[in-house]
Amino acid sequence: MRPALRVRRHPRDVRRDVRREELHPLTGEAVDVVTDDGARLHVEVDAPDRPGGPAVVFCHGYALTADSWHFQRLALRGRYRLVLPDQRGHGRSGRGPAGPVTVARLADDLGQVLDAVVPDGPFVLVGHSLGGMTVMELAARRPDLLPRLQAVALVATSAGGMAAVDHGLPLLGHHLVHWAELALERVQRNTDEGRYEVLERSRRAGAELEQRLVRHWNFAGPVAPELVRLTARMLAGTPVDVIADLLPAFGTLDETAALAGLSGRPVLVLAAERDLMTPAAHGREIADAIPGAEHVLVRGAGHLLMLEHPSVVTARLERLLSRAGTEAGHVPDEVVVPLPHRTRRRTR
Repeated sequence: MRPALRVRRHPRDVRRDVRREELHPLTGEAVDVVTDDGARLHVEVDAPDRPGGPAVVFCHGYALTADSWHFQRLALRGRYRLVLPDQRGHGRSGRGPAGPVTVARLADDLGQVLDAVVPDGPFVLVGHSLGGMTVMELAARRPDLLPRLQAVALVATSAGGMAAVDHGLPLLGHHLVHWAELALERVQRNTDEGRYEVLERSRRAGAELEQRLVRHWNFAGPVAPELVRLTARMLAGTPVDVIADLLPAFGTLDETAALAGLSGRPVLVLAAERDLMTPAAHGREIADAIPGAEHVLVRGAGHLLMLEHPSVVTARLERLLSRAGTEAGHVPDEVVVPLPHRTRRRTR
């Protein structure tokens, strides 16, 4: 097993990463993609200053939006054609017809976004959490796209085994997820618009508690309050029924067979040491299953790695993009980047 590159950050570095003025909303050309089942997906496209180079397609995670890629979009816009869809039922995308929202359905959506917005030419896929799972599933469902796929980045994600994850709550974590599934299923069985509205009002009323939970489960160290508020807005904007549909899918997820389709090109696997949602060991397993994949473990980081440590993620993406279009080559067995101070340990 190849050791991971380890990056250690100090809290002061995190504070320097985020400035209030950098959180202004980013907008691009809005494109609506209508899927084969009638769902309307919102996609934003940033044009490059000069033609050439691959399109970079960002796929966001569970209960988030394309805004989760804010800092990477800010750093790369103008240099590449950037494509940022909101997943079905998230952000400004419609949910589509009644029926379960599955990872397979999201992969089909991503393929249809590529067909509509990147119909030819090379592209790079960048997926976080559920977005990474979507990218892996796409490799299995749309092999016709693989010849144009030049590189892949999988950030804080998993290829399976999520049923065993305790989400930072030993002994209770598995039960809480199961109880949440049962509660949401019960709401669905007795669903009407009023019942869902009650749940949505309850979420809004618990905004302060929600922000505390957002910080605990998504960030491992100190972050700017603006980042917590941004994350809370994305989570609160995701409809309860979409959350309910997707939650059971994680327990049965198995993308290990799909990983073979990603080999033969540069692949970056970024994992966060203190990720409570998709444990860092899952990133190690993905990297081991893809010959030549680069595995980077970021010390003292939580699940929203690209918001908590944006400069680290952006730098690794820039390095990956510089290799796009080349065959996957030798990756150093171990590169250690020490910094002079240790990050503060989280109190649990």
